[in-house]
Amino acid sequence: MNFRVLAAAITVAAVSACASSHSAAGRHDTFSVPKPPRTLLQAIEASTDLGPAGPGVTVTLDFGLRSPRPNNSSIAAAVDMLERGGMHASSHAPSSLILADGPAQAASALLGIEIDSYRLPDGQAFYAAREEPRLPPAIAAVTVGVSGLDDYPRLQRYAIRAGGLTPVDVLSFYNLKALRDAGLDGTGQTILLPEIDDMPNLSDLDRFASKFGLPPFEPVLTTKRDPSWGSPQKPAGETVLDLEIAHSIAPAAKLVVYFSAADFGHTDRAFDQMVTDHLGSIISESLGSCETDTPGGARNTYASIEDRAVAQRMTHLVASGDTGAYTCGLDQPAASSFPATLPTVTAVGGTSVFQSSQGTYFQESAWSSPIDQSGGGGGASDFYGTPDYQRNEAQAGAHGERQVPDVAADANPSTGFHIIFQGHDDQAGGTSAATPLWAGTIALINEDLKQKGLREAGFANPAIYWMGENDARLSPRPFHDVTAGNNLFYDAGTGWDFATGWGSMDGAALDAAWIRYIKGGGS
Repeated sequence: MNFRVLAAAITVAAVSACASSHSAAGRHDTFSVPKPPRTLLQAIEASTDLGPAGPGVTVTLDFGLRSPRPNNSSIAAAVDMLERGGMHASSHAPSSLILADGPAQAASALLGIEIDSYRLPDGQAFYAAREEPRLPPAIAAVTVGVSGLDDYPRLQRYAIRAGGLTPVDVLSFYNLKALRDAGLDGTGQTILLPEIDDMPNLSDLDRFASKFGLPPFEPVLTTKRDPSWGSPQKPAGETVLDLEIAHSIAPAAKLVVYFSAADFGHTDRAFDQMVTDHLGSIISESLGSCETDTPGGARNTYASIEDRAVAQRMTHLVASGDTGAYTCGLDQPAASSFPATLPTVTAVGGTSVFQSSQGTYFQESAWSSPIDQSGGGGGASDFYGTPDYQRNEAQAGAHGERQVPDVAADANPSTGFHIIFQGHDDQAGGTSAATPLWAGTIALINEDLKQKGLREAGFANPAIYWMGENDARLSPRPFHDVTAGNNLFYDAGTGWDFATGWGSMDGAALDAAWIRYIKGGGS
């Protein structure tokens, strides 16, 4: 997520010597700030209704199991009903899903809905149901809802490309160099990344590692694909951005990418398998959708999988969005991004950074750019109540709901990160740049915690809010409190705020505070 401010030119100039001739100025028109996609209702209204989906349309349904996982006989009864209804269904422990694929007509009859085919003016075709499904009793008894009743691609990649900050700059700016100098490099850690845009080869990653003196990617990188997860979109730079930033911070950490299509049915399956595989304890997710346009069944299904991730002590970081407080569009009321609004994840917002003449930390402001209508996502959820860890920060404007973001970091494209994509040196930003930065930081902290015989961070928010609330008696302070700027709607201020949460990290201080929290009995 990226934004422009006049003062940003100072930071860009400070790092311009690190950029190649393929500068942001030469490529900015190619990488303009993406506007939020149409909501499903807007897409339907703009489309030609082709009538009920025909026998050649196969739907991908995921029924989210209740937590804890119901007994096998109850699940078997639900699977049997789906099979008798003409669907191919299965569920295997410890998965949080019943998977069901089959003809749209069979799904329509089974769930009491009409699934129609639609075509947008540009030729894009999709299917969708406009009614809420009626789950048969045997299915309703064991599930919290169903996702996959449409294949309209609402998920957004939260990255904007606009030189930029080099790995050395980032380590210095956020005081992560002290951790690296102490020998921490992510050894023994694995960062998991759900992605919806492809990465056909390692050439960009190899060039990046070579340019900045980092270890090669091949020994630490694994990619996961499965036909049941659908096909990712063509390369758009998101996956490369996530990997290059995470590798810059924790170069010895393993990186595992799970590729899927961009609709809820397929992404839920890949996410469920990621949690089942549990190849690492850190998830860096740079995806999201307008919360109010995310069907309840899709939210509940995702949440049931996330509950397992929390139980397995996984740290899940999620980008909060790149259109400020208007994730659903500037013509819509202020709204937040799902899954960042889930109380069980750590939402990462965006800042604009200002370096000192020595390249170290000077200050940050909340990221907003009224000119291109971009900024760090933040606001209140429409569906999730205030979690216990956030009760002391409850804002009147949240009306008793979950508040995001929890933390923040550099996201403004004008003060963003040096990356290499499609053979070119470029500059990138977005909250999906801030998110892998936080993921790499957690990898260094986890490594240090394990070396000291302590447990890993796990679900991060209880610790983060303890640190924020005790900031005055923690020395040095773990967060840079960002008090200037806004996210197109909410102002940054002292302490927690809707624009930047608790702010960005002082890496070494954050590590020390985390050790103190766990040694003190923190959950």
